[in-house]
Amino acid sequence: MNGTPLRVIIVDDSGEVLSALGRIIDKQVDMELIGVASGVDDGVMLVRQYQPDVVVLDVNMPDGGGLRAAREMVVAAPGARLVAFSAFDKMLIRKAMTAAGVSAYVSKSGDIRELLTEIRAGRDVDAMTIR
Repeated sequence: MNGTPLRVIIVDDSGEVLSALGRIIDKQVDMELIGVASGVDDGVMLVRQYQPDVVVLDVNMPDGGGLRAAREMVVAAPGARLVAFSAFDKMLIRKAMTAAGVSAYVSKSGDIRELLTEIRAGRDVDAMTIR
């Protein structure tokens, strides 16, 4: 770790998910939660404003869902790593999200450590590239 915490934004239409993930990320010494949003428009606005390192993005949301959000976030903050976090694990959805710019796809029913690993993965790739 280079000493600077990964700046993370969470976008999910579930208040429970926002709260739970927020608490988990706050406990990580190498992460800083810089914003949460419960909808696509607010999420894109936060990403544009704060230029995070990582966005944890729900796939199934109103207003165009994670697919629309991913497309707009890639433009708003091209350096941000997008991690889809979804209750739906269908290959067609995964492919569409990947095509929209998502780097990783994590199931909400899986182990939270997988999500934390994917949040950190961007830093690991950058570190390997620099060497």
